[in-house]
Amino acid sequence: MDTKFYQFWNDFIKQAANGQMSSTDFTGWMRHGPDVTEIPDTPDKLTAMFKKYYGLDQMPADAPDYSAMFESASKQFNNSLANLYSILDVVPKQDYLDLEKKYNVLKRKMADLEEVVRQLKLLFKTGTPNTEEGIGSLNQMLKDQNEQFLKMMDSLAGFYGITKGKGSDEE
Repeated sequence: MDTKFYQFWNDFIKQAANGQMSSTDFTGWMRHGPDVTEIPDTPDKLTAMFKKYYGLDQMPADAPDYSAMFESASKQFNNSLANLYSILDVVPKQDYLDLEKKYNVLKRKMADLEEVVRQLKLLFKTGTPNTEEGIGSLNQMLKDQNEQFLKMMDSLAGFYGITKGKGSDEE
């Protein structure tokens, strides 16, 4: 964190302790960022403090480098604030809301996938043939093929004049 950030907070805390500012002033200011020209309800004191500590108070707002310097100062301030949150193990509200949104999307996907798995299990249970029935039909098919083969062999043997010997099986 940079020293400008510490100085800003030091001044803010002193003014808040004296009743000159409140935490809601800071919350509103942070919600919209340091550039408060667009937000009429945000205290000008916070913007003036920000500009003072980041060296923007000496520069006219219409100077060519002003917007780039302001953007850089805002980024530096926000990085320092993020570092402070990290040190205190605090999650910024917007990060929490983004994470909550992702969680809810994943939760819905998970519920959908669980429903698909449930339907597939049900389909598998009702669509799987009985093992005994499958084996029984396979056995019957093999018996039929064996009988047809034996008939064909008998027919060929008769055609070539081959007769069954004593050692052959007869049905």
